[in-house]
Amino acid sequence: MKKIIKRPVLLILMLFLVLSMTACGGSRSKLEYDADTVEKNTKNAVAIMQHAEELGISRLAEAEDEELVEFEAWIKSNGLPIKGSAFKDGYLSFREAVNGDLGEVVSVADNTVITPGDDSITCDVVLTGTKTFPDGSPRTATAEIIMTKGGTITSAVINVDRTFNEKIINAALNTVLGMGTTFCLLIFISIVIWIMGTVVQNMENRKTKARSEAENAAINAAAQIAEREEQSRKQNADASAGDSALIAVISAAIAAYESERTGVAVSPDTFIVRSLRRR
Repeated sequence: MKKIIKRPVLLILMLFLVLSMTACGGSRSKLEYDADTVEKNTKNAVAIMQHAEELGISRLAEAEDEELVEFEAWIKSNGLPIKGSAFKDGYLSFREAVNGDLGEVVSVADNTVITPGDDSITCDVVLTGTKTFPDGSPRTATAEIIMTKGGTITSAVINVDRTFNEKIINAALNTVLGMGTTFCLLIFISIVIWIMGTVVQNMENRKTKARSEAENAAINAAAQIAEREEQSRKQNADASAGDSALIAVISAAIAAYESERTGVAVSPDTFIVRSLRRR
């Protein structure tokens, strides 16, 4: 009976713990901010990007870090805390939109959509351009400004609004471009590998040819040496044969002379020739 009572109690305690953890996770307070300051900084950032050429700061789009730091200090002293890199990226994005599908900005929406996050605030404001959608309605774009709770702008970008068909076409073009770039790179790598293989093969062929020539030269040299030794051996053999015949003639002559002188037959084999001296 006690075991039956304990099981429901344990289940209730576990459910209570889970609900407590869920409540703790959802009780995190949102980032506090001054809505008026955030909206004012957003509108001022858009206005500065829109009139950058008139203000003489459009050159900052190609500026180095040191000049951006100076601009950041100057613009902050004039009431707009914005990072130099954020202005540079935002202005480049704004100029790309104006020169592209949006056209010149003719109006900026009054309302600003503010979305607080964990450690930053995202502000979206709609811009209307001179160019039109395929249906004839004015082109629009969304200026996305991200800033800290104190109002310092850390990022800015202009996103041109597009129709579904335009998104599909752009996605297809990006896919084709990406795949084309990949294939071109693979073809280039294949050509480089083929060239390297050809160079290495030529070097190996040259080494093989040089090695073959050296082996052939060694074989020819050995053959010449063997031929010379054979000729020398034959010459020595011929010389030995000539000496033997000469020795036999001399021995026979001496034996004949001694036989005539003494009256006793003398054999040529009884004579030994120690050496022959040619003149």
